[in-house]
Amino acid sequence: MKIFHFTKIVCLSVLIMARCLTVAAGNPDTLKIEEVVVEGQQLPGVYPDMARVVHSFTRQTIERLPGASLQDILEYVSALDIRQRGSDGVQADVSMRGGSFEQVLILLNGVRINDPQTGHHNLNIPVNVNDIERIEILKGPGSRIHGPNAFSGAINIITREQGSGSISAAIKAGEYGYYDLHASGSFNLGTIENYISFGKGSSDGFTSNTDYDKTNLFIKTRGTTGIGIIGLQAGYLEKGFGANNFYSSLYPDQYEKIKASFTHVSWQAGGRLKHRHSVYHRRHRDRFELFRYESEPWYDGHNYHMTDVYGVNSILTVPWSSGTFYLGTEARAESILSSLLGEPLDSPLAVKNEKGAFYNYHKKRNQLNLTTGTSMTAGRFSVSAGALLTATEGAGWGLYGGLDVGAEIGRNVVWFSSWNRSLRIPSFTEMYYTSPVHRGNPGLTHEESTTLETGLKINRNNWRWHLAMFKRNGFNIIDWVKEEEALIWESRNITNLNTLGTEISIAWQRPANLRVPVRELRAGYTFLDITRQSEYYISAYVLDYLRHKLVAGITIPIHKKADITLMTTYQARAGTFTSFTTNSEVSYDPFILVDALLNISITEAVRISADISNLLNTGYVDIGNVPVPGRWIRAGIYLFM
Repeated sequence: MKIFHFTKIVCLSVLIMARCLTVAAGNPDTLKIEEVVVEGQQLPGVYPDMARVVHSFTRQTIERLPGASLQDILEYVSALDIRQRGSDGVQADVSMRGGSFEQVLILLNGVRINDPQTGHHNLNIPVNVNDIERIEILKGPGSRIHGPNAFSGAINIITREQGSGSISAAIKAGEYGYYDLHASGSFNLGTIENYISFGKGSSDGFTSNTDYDKTNLFIKTRGTTGIGIIGLQAGYLEKGFGANNFYSSLYPDQYEKIKASFTHVSWQAGGRLKHRHSVYHRRHRDRFELFRYESEPWYDGHNYHMTDVYGVNSILTVPWSSGTFYLGTEARAESILSSLLGEPLDSPLAVKNEKGAFYNYHKKRNQLNLTTGTSMTAGRFSVSAGALLTATEGAGWGLYGGLDVGAEIGRNVVWFSSWNRSLRIPSFTEMYYTSPVHRGNPGLTHEESTTLETGLKINRNNWRWHLAMFKRNGFNIIDWVKEEEALIWESRNITNLNTLGTEISIAWQRPANLRVPVRELRAGYTFLDITRQSEYYISAYVLDYLRHKLVAGITIPIHKKADITLMTTYQARAGTFTSFTTNSEVSYDPFILVDALLNISITEAVRISADISNLLNTGYVDIGNVPVPGRWIRAGIYLFM
């Protein structure tokens, strides 16, 4: 019996079970949990506040940070490595605690949206930074809650609430022909709450072939019915950008065009026993041009890819005297049509709206995830434990679990510790990408890791501190590698990687009754040391980690309605890159970046801002040979009605 057939049976069984429990339990209600909740697509993953490190950006914090995009905001977390290609988030890779960019799970309002083609597309989400109400960052593995690919952590982007009866608009402009427009509104239609937003941005680029143009549309709706709460969210993103040196320095005039759509429908109901069910679909289309302008005679056309992800999941939660028990299931189907990736099609398929272009390859795989666990709090102690049973077509079954514990050991001082196992499924690019200098590997197996973590949290007198130390043992880690003199990069399960890390975070907010010329202080530092157990090779990704990252910021009020925020980031990266100018391996130089933001609240309905990224005009390398912008000045006006 194929795995997908089995998946449908399991999901149907859970749906029937949940519906029967609803009838027996009484009136519909929503789940309320007095703990930190990092909502997974298939269940509300309950991490007691004492037991895990969860970093959160609120809307108020986001408005006080310099930056033009979600990627810019994430730069200010010391545990995250944001390697940007281009500007304004047109393409960026996000890594956490020394993991690769394929090992972080991205969620939009709790729905995981990682792209099976490549992690380079994971941050292609159809929301503007002005749509974001909160960002939750789970530091450390979360596979037992969120499923495969929450290998080193998870980032959940939560959009603004619907139905509040408000309208907002933002207009920003700056150097290099930059502009960004955004409009959104929330309103009620009877018992149906709605939110809709539209964004449009563009730039001529800070140097040749770094221009971009992007458009996004996002809606979110929720209605209360006789059978429970029905929710819908949907979005569309389209962007094209000059990809200067993105993937090959031999041909700098690359170009990429992306179209992504996303739909998610949910139903939640129940009395004491609560259940939630949802169906989602994400489609991502990509056209990559190695030559944007004039091509070489041997060039036989652009690369075209289209991935589809379909999923259905259910979760049953049962409160008990000291906590919550959950049981969930998910079926997920991933597929790709491509001019390059996968197994040969019997006959080519035409690419929609692309004259003379065809998909020649395809690949499908299905996945089943079963999760269960519990959390409890008793006096000064908290415990969260759970397990994931997962099966991916062609990769077999696996069991991954974890345990988090926390204890209050003093006044507002908490000790926490955890043990977790996690996994990641290889992407289609890692398995099938082939070029004159690349060779994929269809025989790749999934990555696995075991992570131990312990630390302290202190929350006292408007200060929040945490210190965490962790060790991650990674097995069968995937990377693109080559021998020192070789020409071909190969995708391989190269080695076991052992990661040791220390993380410190401090934040202070001025109390209302204290008169000092500082409104907020924040700082974070992460140190990593990664060792490998294999022969010498040159690594394209996993050994190019941030050994040191320090982030520090201060917000200073200059008037009762105006303040300035300064953010400083220091990065020292391990690893090397092959310099295009010298054709030799070159180490990454450490660098310091300073960003600044001026906010002025004219009235409660009008705010203006001016931000400067890379204030000191520092030259640096984030990804080998890829140009990065120098100083960039932008200004904007925000209207709230």
